[in-house]
Amino acid sequence: MKKILIIGNGVAGTFTAQNIRNLDKDIEIEIISQEKYPYYTRVKLPELISEKIKTDDLIVFKEEWYQRNNINTILNKKVKRIHPEEKHVFVEGESGPLSYDKLVIATGSMPNIPPIKNANELVGKGVFTLKTIDNALEIREYIKNKDVQKAIIIGGGLLGLELAKQIKNCDLDTMVVEFFPRLLPRQLDEESGSLLKEQIEEMGIKIELDAATEEIVGNDQVKGIRIKDGREFDADLVLIQAGIKTTIELAKEAGLDVNRGINVNQFLETSAEDVFAVGDCIEYKNQIWGIIPACIEQSKIVANSVLENKTLEYVGTVPKNTLKIMGIDLTSIGMFFPEEQDQDGADWEILKNCDTKGNCYKKIVLKDNQLKGAILYGEKEAVPYVTRNIDSEVNEDELRLAINLYEWICGGCGNVYDEAKMELLFKHLPEDWKCPKCNNPKSGFKKNKYEKLNN
Repeated sequence: MKKILIIGNGVAGTFTAQNIRNLDKDIEIEIISQEKYPYYTRVKLPELISEKIKTDDLIVFKEEWYQRNNINTILNKKVKRIHPEEKHVFVEGESGPLSYDKLVIATGSMPNIPPIKNANELVGKGVFTLKTIDNALEIREYIKNKDVQKAIIIGGGLLGLELAKQIKNCDLDTMVVEFFPRLLPRQLDEESGSLLKEQIEEMGIKIELDAATEEIVGNDQVKGIRIKDGREFDADLVLIQAGIKTTIELAKEAGLDVNRGINVNQFLETSAEDVFAVGDCIEYKNQIWGIIPACIEQSKIVANSVLENKTLEYVGTVPKNTLKIMGIDLTSIGMFFPEEQDQDGADWEILKNCDTKGNCYKKIVLKDNQLKGAILYGEKEAVPYVTRNIDSEVNEDELRLAINLYEWICGGCGNVYDEAKMELLFKHLPEDWKCPKCNNPKSGFKKNKYEKLNN
């Protein structure tokens, strides 16, 4: 019987094992991981710090799941070397090598620590990153034992903001310092980022944007940070959440072709025979994804490839995030900066509205009537439509019904007030507002009727 060995039990490694088992009930599957816990969700790790949840609440697949699916696990063990020619790996604490027929590398990524003076020297002395359960528990203990009063989070991305919320819930003075001029730079544009900043500041969390951290201040213990413009901010705790760094050392030492990630082809095969890679650690066509949807999509493809059923090919993953960030519903999908793709902006159409009163922002990006991207902030109803139709040709009537942005037509002169291209929704215009062309009152406008297609 053939044996498939998977290195890593994160989302990519675990879902690869699950998909292989769904396709083949008999093949031997074994997972090796440095983690001492079975597969758990990392999304809620910040809540472990604030004691909102317990460790066991994070575990997605408990031991019974592995037994039921006949998947063997070796936890709390580190793979030291891979020998592709001999088809075996060496594991710390094991006297002999562990053999395989097919190997899947799912080593993931680690938090990136930017080149900030003193950052590495003060790790564990007030400077921390968050990736694992043990990281969260260590941060929690440090807050308690050191009587921490002030915390700074370097990085205003998804995990950085969720971390800030839970640190604030620990009754700490909390500040987020972001290098870019807006929060969530990979998910939001300037307008929606500004809306998010206002709402977060209303929660009592300070925000510093366009701020490059130059130095962590302190000798044996963190005292604060210094940013590039010379300003200093006091802190007893500094948490760095500034992107990821792919974990490729094992692959590199084994002689596999690597760049920023482990290079793979459309079947997620590496440069070594019978060695595959999946998840945050891979690079395909010069791109690294580092998002959960990509890991899940890739796990289905690699499962087929490992079983020599090459019917699925990887073509990349449309970036998609649908989540609740600090209690706010947010979906960002596809491409929402046309100028980055097409300098002259030809054939691009943008429909958007920023409803500051309702804390709601909608931006739809179209090219040749195809839905290419969207930002939906504080909006849930349009999410299924947008997700279902990304990269597809859309009907304008259906689109406007889905996103609730309408055209209002003046009964006097036919002038159109298009909510998708104006700052205010029609209902938020002053009651004494009049048509700019014929002075017809607001009450003289009627909403354009849209029809839903019968598919």
